[in-house]
Amino acid sequence: MTKIEREFIDVPRDFRIACEGFGIMVPSFLQLMIRRVSFIHLFTEDDSEQNLATRAFAVAADVLKEHPELHMNYSLANQATPSIPLLQKLMKLATNRSYSGRLKRERAAKLVEKLFAIARQAMDFKPYIFYDEETKITLTKDFMMLALINQYHPILLINAMMHAVSLADLHARVHLEAIEHNPALGFYLRVQHGYGELVDRKHINTIGFKNFMADLQEFKVRFFPVRDLTQRMELYRERLEDNFQQINNLFDDE
Repeated sequence: MTKIEREFIDVPRDFRIACEGFGIMVPSFLQLMIRRVSFIHLFTEDDSEQNLATRAFAVAADVLKEHPELHMNYSLANQATPSIPLLQKLMKLATNRSYSGRLKRERAAKLVEKLFAIARQAMDFKPYIFYDEETKITLTKDFMMLALINQYHPILLINAMMHAVSLADLHARVHLEAIEHNPALGFYLRVQHGYGELVDRKHINTIGFKNFMADLQEFKVRFFPVRDLTQRMELYRERLEDNFQQINNLFDDE
């Protein structure tokens, strides 16, 4: 597994290209995704952005389990008596087929509020992190509960999640018909297509971006002889890096 930074937000190059290449500011994307986390989606699934966001961080937690030394000493053991009934109510709510996903999330919010009031005693992190010296990202109660249950610091979950978003990986898998379920990438694609209104419309109308997209559309034919997935991803990654640099150079010249 790629080394995951535990002290600060460490944006992988692939993630930055996926966001900024399409005019999406990285901290805005992270804030939107964190706000869409809904704790109840650890127990139920649907086609919502909330489900994708929650599942993306759950997958990130699974990846982190490969390195037990990253585990934190968070525990609800000392608050088991008041917290277990609330968790049981959440699971019962999640399996209620009479409720829509929206209604489940609304009702779950009240239970998470109570659970958080109990669990916050076990937390040793603040309800926000800094993307840089000036940019603060707020952590929601649902997201902090997800971090607590999985026993990972929020920064670790965010950094691990970002490694799942890569245009090189996405297009290589699509072109070689080797697609895998990836909720983080699914959430990203919805944002790329307009969800959250994070895409800078001015950016996607620039010559640099239009050249970027024109070249991307030729990847499948240009690299068709390369049938190995890993090799194809690396070739895409190199080309995307070149194109991303060209976008930035053209933008600087304007």
